[in-house]
Amino acid sequence: MSKWYRLDNAAKIFPPSKSKHDPKIFRFSCCLKENIDENKLNIALQKTLDEYPIFKSSLKKGVFWYYLEETNKNFTAKEETKSPCSDFSSNHLFEVTYYKRKINLEVNHALTDGTGTLTFLKSLIANYLNLVYNINSAEIINEGSSKEIKEDAFIKYKSNNFKKAISNKKAYKIKEDKYVENKLKIIEGIVSTKKVKEEAKKLNLTVTEYLTSILIKSISETKSKRNKKPIVITVPVNLRNYYPSYTVRNFFSVINVSFNEKDNSFENISKVVKEEFTKALDKDNIKAKMNSTINLENIFIVRLVPVILKDFVLKLAYKIASKYQTMTLSNIGIVKMPKVYEKYIDYFDVFISTETIQMCMCSYEDNMVLSFTSKFTTSEIERYFFKTLSSNNIDVYINTNMEGEEDD
Repeated sequence: MSKWYRLDNAAKIFPPSKSKHDPKIFRFSCCLKENIDENKLNIALQKTLDEYPIFKSSLKKGVFWYYLEETNKNFTAKEETKSPCSDFSSNHLFEVTYYKRKINLEVNHALTDGTGTLTFLKSLIANYLNLVYNINSAEIINEGSSKEIKEDAFIKYKSNNFKKAISNKKAYKIKEDKYVENKLKIIEGIVSTKKVKEEAKKLNLTVTEYLTSILIKSISETKSKRNKKPIVITVPVNLRNYYPSYTVRNFFSVINVSFNEKDNSFENISKVVKEEFTKALDKDNIKAKMNSTINLENIFIVRLVPVILKDFVLKLAYKIASKYQTMTLSNIGIVKMPKVYEKYIDYFDVFISTETIQMCMCSYEDNMVLSFTSKFTTSEIERYFFKTLSSNNIDVYINTNMEGEEDD
């Protein structure tokens, strides 16, 4: 009999809110120093799936809830042929592809979050490099037991005692012309991790605070002065930093960083951003946001509502929530690999599907990759963002899938 799992608390919003414009898929990639061997990659993939069997799940629709069901299907890694972050043709929740030196892992957000995806990819890379270079390493990527790896950490750490979460105001929405072909534009800048840290430290900011401030400044410069709504950057928060967990399922919350002042100098923006982060990342506030949503779904009458009605309500809730967000900045943070593998790896990157525009970032060694995905035909926000970094003596190497964008 196959194993099945109820969707975790964060995953419940993704099945009803996905669309052809945003299939709720994100991609992590690892660029190695040499071209990929497909046969060895497939052997490594099977070994990795044995370590994380929940990744073999399909999404099923029950009477009251969606759920995950482990399958016995074969999963193979193939050379990349389709556009990044496209919906999967099969009922799988992940795909592994490669192109030249890059290994790509794309995942449906209903299965896992950024940390869970990165854990799987790091294990895949380790297993692949062990095969290619005959590395006999006893290094373990995830020290959790098989039970801990697939547990629902929201249920484990829920509490009935919480204060009211911070309330939000409706946000400024970026409205630009979109590609008629439903293209996903990707523009990523590779910068020095050390240089970014140095610039942030000069201003007494964390890296995330520093880059959020530049992002708000970039949006502010392109925003209509007549629009008085605040710029609100939504930042996912890895709850594993607050509660010990080895789960590879979703275990995150979000905070909103808001700016709505006449003085949009970078100095003032960064001051407000630091205050907003300090307030929002308070442990009591993080706990409040997590527990309020968990307790809502545990109300008896809510549990009895059929999934078709839950879909309608959750889709509506997603649309309402989007009114309080200008865009999202997701910082995966520092990617660390055991030293035995470091010399074979160039960099990691991450980006996500979107209906509008989003930003993701991660760093490996001295390569920090700042990735924008967008459905907009214009690139003014991205251009201002990277020009600001350049003006701060941070060299930016640009990659994009759109011809001509590098010159712009």
